[in-house]
Amino acid sequence: MDSVSDFSPTKYFPCQLGDCEELEYYEPGGFHPVHLGDVFDGRYRVVHKLGFGGFSTVWLARDTVMNRWVALKIVMAKESAMYQARCTIASHPSIAGHRLFAVADGQFWVDGPNGRHLCLLFQVLGPDLSKLSKGIYSRMKPDFARDVSLQAARALAHLHSNGLCHGDANLVSIDFTTSNIALRLIDEFGSYEESDLLKLFGQPQTSPLIPYSGESPRPHAPDYNVVPLDFCSSTVNILSNEICIFDFDQSFTVTGPPLGRPGIPARYLAPEVAVGRPVSPASDIWALGCAIFRIRSGDELFFDYDTNCPEDALRQIVKAVGELPEEWKQTQFDKDGFALAEGVEGDPFWSLEETQPLEDRIRDILDEPASLFITDQGGALEEMDVEPDIVLFDVELTVPYPAAFGSIIWRPTAVCVGGIYFTGYSHKTEDKLNAFPKISASEAALLTDLLSKVFTYDPAKRFDAEELVTHPWFHPDVGCE
Repeated sequence: MDSVSDFSPTKYFPCQLGDCEELEYYEPGGFHPVHLGDVFDGRYRVVHKLGFGGFSTVWLARDTVMNRWVALKIVMAKESAMYQARCTIASHPSIAGHRLFAVADGQFWVDGPNGRHLCLLFQVLGPDLSKLSKGIYSRMKPDFARDVSLQAARALAHLHSNGLCHGDANLVSIDFTTSNIALRLIDEFGSYEESDLLKLFGQPQTSPLIPYSGESPRPHAPDYNVVPLDFCSSTVNILSNEICIFDFDQSFTVTGPPLGRPGIPARYLAPEVAVGRPVSPASDIWALGCAIFRIRSGDELFFDYDTNCPEDALRQIVKAVGELPEEWKQTQFDKDGFALAEGVEGDPFWSLEETQPLEDRIRDILDEPASLFITDQGGALEEMDVEPDIVLFDVELTVPYPAAFGSIIWRPTAVCVGGIYFTGYSHKTEDKLNAFPKISASEAALLTDLLSKVFTYDPAKRFDAEELVTHPWFHPDVGCE
């Protein structure tokens, strides 16, 4: 199942409270309808929603037998059997029980109006890093970005040293899919009662699910959609600084890489994979480099608005890294943008005229200004000096993160530049972003050096994960050796 076209035409009005799972998947073969208060397997009571992905929804549930919190992942019916088969590598001894990785500690099946669904139980984790480092909407502080990037590199080094590739190694995932790296919650979370969560986050927000037909959404869909819990909305920070990697459904052993098309988002594809070579530890390293850039900058490196296939990704790679090796330039692609076997006729590769070298992208990384009110030239202002003009209309995005999160994240949309907030991308956004301070020259040089050792076309010349973790960008207080 690759797209919503596998299901019926549009049936529901869009959700009124932001991003949500694909509503059209609420039909036979798709998502299981869930309501707050539902009880699964006679013991897991749904309290809130944690998130969603292309093939599942994830819920915060209370285990009424063990008196503990669990993350309940419910896979869509059509994917459940295959998903269960793909997850067997998570029992590998180098993953199971290791603090860096989260694997299911239980499973069961539930029958519903849309079919039979695999249900998996996980420890409850905080937000994924793609939500904390996301364009103009959220950025990580430099020290925190380095810290979590180093943890991710060490996790990959651990996998590789034990003969595993993560496969889906986009350590921060593309928007609208599940991420596979998240922050752990503080240990005290385990002792929280439901009343404690209500004090921190309030009642779950819901939005009615309304069919265009005017009929009830039941039995195939729920009465309402639930907005995922926002861990960064509370005045109390219950996030730790530790990461945890999960979602091993695309993992494989180094000696047994998968055949066929890889399940890796195009923007994280290594160039050799994009031209039809098999995935490998070296392609994991490339994806890790993409993740590091996203974590530090908030943006994707090899992505444009229409980067949807390997051929598209190659164009973005050439734009930043330079011309492809001669032997790859002759690669032919099918109509979907996937590389064809040698000798099979298709469409030849073409590259963009525009270039934007890696070092330029790094030098353009924004950092947090000293004040929430700045001039068009970046100078600090007092709040009373301006009367903000809200660009677009999302006033909530102009509110800074609570002070409890001040050491890890900041919100660009909460900065008023020359009397204007920009809460979405517009023709005014680019000029206003120039008022923000940029990454320091010394850090930019180190990050460029690090990523240049990753983004090389020859997989054999890429640094491995063990080499990366010793790089001075991760250790600014140590200095270069």
